Amino acid sequence: FGQQGWSRKYSFNTGDLLICANVLQSYLDANPIVPWDDLRYIFGEIMYGGHITDPWDRRTCNTYLQVYQQEGLFNGLELAPGFKSPSPNEMDYDAYIKYAETAMPPESPLLFGLHPNAEIGYLT
Repeated sequence: FGQQGWSRKYSFNTGDLLICANVLQSYLDANPIVPWDDLRYIFGEIMYGGHITDPWDRRTCNTYLQVYQQEGLFNGLELAPGFKSPSPNEMDYDAYIKYAETAMPPESPLLFGLHPNAEIGYLT
């Protein structure tokens, strides 16, 4: 539905995602508890944040990270309306994949907190 909350387009790509996944794995392997503050800083100021040039866009990125990268992620955090994060103690990797494929609501403007007409504007 377009770049909601961003003042300009940024060249985020699959490579950025893969590098962040590698950094995340390294940090999780090296720490007995999840270093949330470190991860938010690395992703928001260096990995993705390194692409961001507008201060309001940086604020948007860091706000998303603050909301979604936190301890509640392991305790039923609502990731989208009607879609809560599952407990890592109750599912293995394959069960997580199946849960995401079956329980995630269909993509719609409402899922992202937008007015239903946002889809009309995006598709035209």
